[in-house]
Amino acid sequence: MGTKKELQQEVVNYYQDTGLDYREWSPSFNMHFGYYKFLMNPFHREPMLEEMNHLVFKHLHISEKENVILDLGCGLAAPCRTFAKKYPDKKITGITIVPWQIEQANLLNIAADLQNNIQLILGDYTDLPFEDNSADRVYALESCCHSEGRDKAAFIKEMMRVLKPGQRFVIVDGFIKKEPQEFGPLVRYCYNQIIKGWALPSFPHLYLFKKKLLEEGAEEIQIKDLSYRVAPSVLHAPFVVLYFFLKKLLQGEKLNSVRLGHLKACWLGLILGMHRRKFSYCLVTGIKKK
Repeated sequence: MGTKKELQQEVVNYYQDTGLDYREWSPSFNMHFGYYKFLMNPFHREPMLEEMNHLVFKHLHISEKENVILDLGCGLAAPCRTFAKKYPDKKITGITIVPWQIEQANLLNIAADLQNNIQLILGDYTDLPFEDNSADRVYALESCCHSEGRDKAAFIKEMMRVLKPGQRFVIVDGFIKKEPQEFGPLVRYCYNQIIKGWALPSFPHLYLFKKKLLEEGAEEIQIKDLSYRVAPSVLHAPFVVLYFFLKKLLQGEKLNSVRLGHLKACWLGLILGMHRRKFSYCLVTGIKKK
């Protein structure tokens, strides 16, 4: 385990190397799994990815009063663009530590004519440039996993600092439910390769994560297991990876170790996700105590 600075540099390097590869997964650069709703076509991936964005916003309970909305770890800002289309009278702020993502996301925002609704900030979500009690809503979609510790203490502490009392947060991510040393050999191998391939110190531990939220002043915490709802989109991953790898091979493009590690992690994620007693994909909501 490296220092915080070293871990963050790994994240920067990872997304700079793999960023454009995500286009194969999502033309809109939704860098997360999708949510399957009854009667959706499970073979159409992009609508499921967009549905996950809408699910997050639904649980944020947006009304006319909320004006300071933060996306912590915004990636290439696809959820921000979905938000801006859904709520054209509001603005949203995305934060990422990856300079390349800021540059590319701004171009995507301009192309979608949403640049006036989205502000992107180069920064660390464990050291935010915002005052205490200044945010009306905060969410993190598959991004808190990049922070240190299995309880994600620094991330939670900073999120709760900037959130106004009585206001709401939503976190969606993969969570382990046992310590990695308790995993069997196959699951432990998959887990270690995934966190290495995706530049994660660890996935959050569900029990430790909830405990830390409570310690930092969260209440009305609800945890919804979305594992079965994301399964249809997860099943796309091996086929997308295989298609992408063969395409690059035929084009004569050599993939570096970071990109290959990313592809391997996408394959192994399917195996890890099948071990439900050890791993779940969850939506966590709550409010900050008044």
